[in-house]
Amino acid sequence: MSSPKHAALVTGGSSGIGLAVAGALVARGHAVTILGRDEGRLRHAADRLGDEAGLGDGAVHTVVADVAQPAAAHAAVAAHIGRWGRLDVLVNSAGLLAAGPFESYSTTTITEVLEVDLRATILFCQAALPYLRKVAREARPLIVNIASISGKRADPGFSLYCAAKFGVVGFTAALHQELAGEGVGACAICPGLVDTPMADWARSWASRASMLRPEDIAGAVIRLLDIPAGQVPAELVLS
Repeated sequence: MSSPKHAALVTGGSSGIGLAVAGALVARGHAVTILGRDEGRLRHAADRLGDEAGLGDGAVHTVVADVAQPAAAHAAVAAHIGRWGRLDVLVNSAGLLAAGPFESYSTTTITEVLEVDLRATILFCQAALPYLRKVAREARPLIVNIASISGKRADPGFSLYCAAKFGVVGFTAALHQELAGEGVGACAICPGLVDTPMADWARSWASRASMLRPEDIAGAVIRLLDIPAGQVPAELVLS
């Protein structure tokens, strides 16, 4: 198989924001790998994306993995490179929400949220960066970390989620500065409520019409691709 002109890896790609981003990237002409824990949902998502783009079976590569596992990042990136031969865009979209009073969080919950929302983002960036640097002379490689408005403001009842997402925003800002001048962009997108199952807790008072759509975040990712790496913002707040 010949190497595509551009290729992207999207974690959490079987549903929600990740699925919408993957679809937008496929529509733009990127070869795409989506990653998730559920093989059936992942396969269904890949088939749907291929059909919508008129590309057929096998057009979207799938990697079954749990981002909470430390070895998942390097294994997933290696599988992506093995299929497509290059990496231009990394989108860290896998996420886990925890809500409730601070003292109610178990050690297990604390560990899971920090592993999925923060540590996995860091590890995937670390695994992907050598390949992103490799294409910087000919393309506009980009890292997009999906954070949250909860990474920009304090939300009572979401202290653990805030801790993880504040971490993602701070990590991305520092990475953005480290990569300045190397031709690799890095941006944390911080959306408000998005119409996905993760917003079910808010449906008693927030209408669907008042929420962002997954496609809104996908559109922001696509717009970032058109910005020279040196001008990509460290963060982008959507509300």
